Parts: sequence; C-alpha cells; structure tokens
Amino acid sequence: MTQGEAAAQAAGVEAATGKDKAADTTTGPNTATTDHSSSEEQAIDHAKSFEEMVQAEMENAKGMKISELKMKLMAKGVLTSTFCEKSEFVRAYAELVVKESEQQQQPPTLSPASAPLSNGSNAASEETDEEDSEAADNDGEEKWPLHVRHRLDKLREMNDEREEMMKAYLAERAKLEAKYQQLFRPLYEKRKGIVLGKMDEEIAKENGSEGTTGEGERGIPQFWVVALSQMPVTCELITEQDVDCLGYLEDITCTDYENGEGFKLEFHFASNDYFENSVLTKSYDVPNFLLADEPILKNVEGCEIQWKPGKCLTFVEVTKQQRGKGKNAGQTRTITKKERTESFFHFFTPPKMPSLESMDEQEATRLEAAFDQDYDVAQAFRSHIVPKAVMWFAGDAMEKEMEAAMEGMEWPPGVTAPPSGEENPECKQS
Repeated sequence: MTQGEAAAQAAGVEAATGKDKAADTTTGPNTATTDHSSSEEQAIDHAKSFEEMVQAEMENAKGMKISELKMKLMAKGVLTSTFCEKSEFVRAYAELVVKESEQQQQPPTLSPASAPLSNGSNAASEETDEEDSEAADNDGEEKWPLHVRHRLDKLREMNDEREEMMKAYLAERAKLEAKYQQLFRPLYEKRKGIVLGKMDEEIAKENGSEGTTGEGERGIPQFWVVALSQMPVTCELITEQDVDCLGYLEDITCTDYENGEGFKLEFHFASNDYFENSVLTKSYDVPNFLLADEPILKNVEGCEIQWKPGKCLTFVEVTKQQRGKGKNAGQTRTITKKERTESFFHFFTPPKMPSLESMDEQEATRLEAAFDQDYDVAQAFRSHIVPKAVMWFAGDAMEKEMEAAMEGMEWPPGVTAPPSGEENPECKQS
C-alpha cells in the first residue's frame, strides 16, 4: 500500500468515527427528551388515577362519624388538630387508605447499597420526583379545559366571600348566645335560691301562708340528684353509692366560650364528707360548636377530685394475700391494690388518648365510643338539665319526651299504647 492510499484510508476511518460521534451526540438529547416527556405523562396519569381512587374512598368515608375518622387517622400518626370541618377528615382518611393500598401493591425497591447511583442519576431522580409532585398538585386543574378553569376560579372567589360571611355570622351568633346567657343567669341564680331554701318565706307569703312547711325542711332536698336520675343519659351513670354524695350538689352551671368554640360545666357542692372541692369542672373545646355539623372535639379537660381519706367513690382499695414464687416459695405477703368501681364521678376524668405508637384500630374504636358517650353526657347537662332542671325533677320532661316519641306511632292490632306519666323503670335508685 502506498503512502497516499494509507493516508486516504486513515482519513476515511477518522471521518466515519466523527460521524458516529456526531450521531451519538445527536441521539443522546433526543432520547433524554423522550424519556422526560414519558415521565411527565406517567406522573400525570398516576395523579389522575390517585385522585379518582381518593374520590371513591371519600364517598365511602362520608358515612363515618368524625370521631371515628379522627381516631383512625391518629392511630396512623396523622395529626388532626388543625381540622375544623368533616370534609377535611374525610379527605385525609381517603388519601391514607389509597396510599396504604398503593404501598402494598408496589414491589420492594433496592436499597442504595445494592443499587448505587451516580451523582447524575440522583439529580435526575430528584428532578423527576419534583415533577411528579407538581403534576399531582396540578392534576385537579389539568383535567379541565382552560375556559372551565377560569370559571372555577371565579367560583372559588365567591366561595371565599361566603367563608368570610360565615366567620362574621359565627362571631355575631357567639355574641347573641353570650347576650342571652347573661339574661338567663338571674333566673338560674333565683332557682338556686329556691332550691337552697333562701326564698321559703317569700314564696309562703305569696301563697297566703306564713313560715315554712315540712317540719322545718327548707328548699327542695335532693333536687339535682333526682333531676339527674330522671334523665336517661345521666341516670345510668349514677350508682347507689353516688346518691348521698350528689345530695350535696347545690347548683350546676354551663358557660359557653366567648368565641363560640366550646363550653364549661361547673358543679357546685356544699361542704361534705366526701371531697374537699367546692366546685368540680369539665370543659370542652369544639371548633365547630355553633355549626350543625357533627362536633369536632379538639380538647376535653376534667378536674382532680380531692377525696377525703376512705371516701373515694371511683376506686376502692382491696387487700389481697399473694404467695411468693421461686426463692420466696411458701411465703405470703399482703398487698393493697386499687380497683375501679362504677361511679358518676368518673365523668370528671375524661378518656385519655394513648400514644400513637401503642394505639391500634381496636383501641381507636374503643376510644371513639368513650368520647361519644362522654360528649352525650355533657350535652345532656348543657341542653337539657341546666336549662330545664325543674322539668326533669318533676318528671314533666320525661313525660313530654315519651308523648312525642309515641305520637303517630302505629301499634299492632289489639295492643294499646302505655299510659303516659309512668316512672322510668331504668332510672329508679334503690
């Protein structure tokens, strides 16, 4: 081969190599662009699929109580302290269910040790994650045409205006509630005076008689304990041992918070043989208290009862003989344990929320029932017993409720409705 032929061959090889390099350079970016576009499409498809599944789960969750949703979310470590509406609980629960379902279906991923990535690969992965997140955030908008999105924006503006009006309404309603609470207060104070016998002479003069009646008995003894025993929600909490202690109860008051987001119950006791406290309290923080929605309990606080020695009604000390084991086999020792007893006064110790790590779904269900019952009792005091105590004491309230329940009821042929005015057998105290 001559020098000219060799030079020509070398030039041809170099030219071919250059073309290959140029082809590689041209193909690389195109491939990356295609992969990038495909990744975006996959992210958008996933976001749409995720949202569809969330919407389906939300429909299933709408029938659940707020307390149940709250407990299930907290059992999974989801904070709910900022939630004020049921829709927020429903959305959070639906997203949790869908995410857990996806995690169960995904294959295990390789750890960094078994699948090391270069710096460039890590950067690409982070960029893809950000794009997936953006696609998920914008998914609700992307599925609508542009002209529809503009109309949705206008509707959102109107909804924001309504929310501002709603805030003004709640503030005004809270002031109205507070106004009438102040108007009711003198009536409740006068009721307290009658119950304690401070108006016996005045009432006697109004009725044309002098002095008191009942052989020196003043006021209305056992007024509050009888009223509580007539109310189905509270009577089931009262034991025979509670009756004497509740006989010292002089008054029950309820005060709504000024911001309209909760209330406080106060139980005023005369000096007694059972505890040192003159007032026992229970308060409830309920952000949506003035709305017709199911209540969202943000916080419940009770109080510590300072029992006098040997007078505790909620726990009893039990002495037991315990046999030794191992080195102490054959020996016995005396131990004292506290055992819980049924009592109305457990009401002042609200259910406790365990740590999220130790709470499973069964525990969450138990707590849900406990909080529901606790709030039912509180509402019985606030809405029925405090404002209508005399109706419950005299039995008028129960009679009216029974008449309302039986009104329009169809009885089987040959069966007559029971006469009204009968005493509630479940609420009798022996």
